[in-house]
Amino acid sequence: MSGGDLPPRQKMIGMMYLVLTALLAMNVSKDILDAFIVVNTGIENSTESFADKTGIYYTAFASAAQDDPVKSGPYRDKANIVKKMSDDLYQHIADLKKHLIQETDKLPEGADDSLFHIKNVQSKDNYDIPTQKMGLADPASPKDGEWSAVDLRKRMNTYQNGLLDLFKDNKEALAIMKQTLAVLETPDPKKGDDKNWESMNFYHVPLAAVVTILSKFQSDVRSAEAEAVAKLYENIDAGSVSFSKVDGFAFAKKAFLNETDSFSAQIFTAAYDDTQNPEIFIGKVDSAAWKNGEVDETKIMKGSKGNSWEDFKNGGWYQLKNVDAGKGYLKVKESIGVHQWGGIIKVKTKKGPKIYPFDHSFEVGKPSTTVAAEKMNVFYIGVDNPVSVSAPMPNFTASGPGLSKTSKGYNMRPPASAKTVTIVVTGTDDNGNKVNLGKSEFRVKRIPDPVSSIVGKSGSFSIQKNALGGASTVQAKMDNFDFEVNVNVSAFKFSTVKSGMITEEKVSGNRLNDKCKSLINGASRNQKFYIEDIKVKMPDGSTRTLAPIIVQVI
Repeated sequence: MSGGDLPPRQKMIGMMYLVLTALLAMNVSKDILDAFIVVNTGIENSTESFADKTGIYYTAFASAAQDDPVKSGPYRDKANIVKKMSDDLYQHIADLKKHLIQETDKLPEGADDSLFHIKNVQSKDNYDIPTQKMGLADPASPKDGEWSAVDLRKRMNTYQNGLLDLFKDNKEALAIMKQTLAVLETPDPKKGDDKNWESMNFYHVPLAAVVTILSKFQSDVRSAEAEAVAKLYENIDAGSVSFSKVDGFAFAKKAFLNETDSFSAQIFTAAYDDTQNPEIFIGKVDSAAWKNGEVDETKIMKGSKGNSWEDFKNGGWYQLKNVDAGKGYLKVKESIGVHQWGGIIKVKTKKGPKIYPFDHSFEVGKPSTTVAAEKMNVFYIGVDNPVSVSAPMPNFTASGPGLSKTSKGYNMRPPASAKTVTIVVTGTDDNGNKVNLGKSEFRVKRIPDPVSSIVGKSGSFSIQKNALGGASTVQAKMDNFDFEVNVNVSAFKFSTVKSGMITEEKVSGNRLNDKCKSLINGASRNQKFYIEDIKVKMPDGSTRTLAPIIVQVI
């Protein structure tokens, strides 16, 4: 058994196997077998800790899927599949342990649960009954059936294949999961050995050792489950276009209307990356070429290539040159009337270029009243939301719950209990009559959760020991949030598992204390640290618990 790439807890279990093999080669006494009680108890405690930590991820998945069901829902569904598969295999092994103890100690149905703990078992050294019940009377030809070692092997193989199938489209995550699941592999001994996996693990093995081995498998299941959901949570946004800014945006197919028309618009948040400029081309889109997945603009745009708006008006297309901080800027002067225009936006992603066509129209004529949020079309509780209002009348006022006048325009502080707010704009005409110029309704949301990090990294990651040792604080920042909001971590829990034992340190504030530093300095290769229950106080008065951080020392 090679333990070079295994975490400390798995190395400890591997050493237990070596001790078990040595003991089984001797005529061991019950007193010696009692030592397995200590090992089994440690493994079971570690397994429970894994289950508690994984539960935090399932809560985070549910929250993410509720906020964005289209984007996060599929990953939440995969996480639920991991949970069901893991729970099913874990429970089967638990039922198998109980069945073997019941049959060996001749316990009646409905016996007290305490009698099924290995420390209270009377026949810890019995190896005949476990061997028979697991279908190993003939070790060379194990029998299949309920509670058999053959059935257990099948279930473990099914579990491995099921988890790996969830990551088949992500080579990096798949490689990590293969390494994690290696401890659950069930290979037969080398060619020439007359044993098989079933007899090698359970034939003529005392009950105390059988239960400990099964507990080890349960721990491996929870470990694999924790790694799987951590990897799924990291990839909630995999494959999407990265962005660093979010603005409120109102899109109207027609930018001018008569008094008899009704105004209609799509209002949404527009995300973009202000660190990378897209390529923008003005012209008529060949829809057939675009739908065929072409990324060459010379094939998507119709007509001949030019250099200006006039070339576009003459049936060609051109590349917009005025592009800065992720946005393109078009400025043209046209005659009175309706003007149709459009083109494509070409964005670079990790998976290659992506093309987004657009079309629009504008009409040169009289101005219309507009109301727009300067930051985005959603107002957030607990922060200042700047609002600009313009209208065709020189004397106008804007009103709404939480709206106040400032030297630069207006500011919105929506009520905490509101789900929407409406801004109404009114003016006074030349005859002194009050005129309703329009109104706009905006959604009200709470500030999103900050992202927790240490050494500038979030989620689950690996890091050199000295780099982690240089960390002084656990941070929280508003990621991709277009407001100046500073938040600080007020408390967190720092824990690790070493030699099967869990060490936890509850910290008040955001700084790693001396005990945390000591645990890091004493870490061994592949040891994992868990930063959980990360609390932050938000400007809206709420206290949030952020997603945990899992750090592996390499």
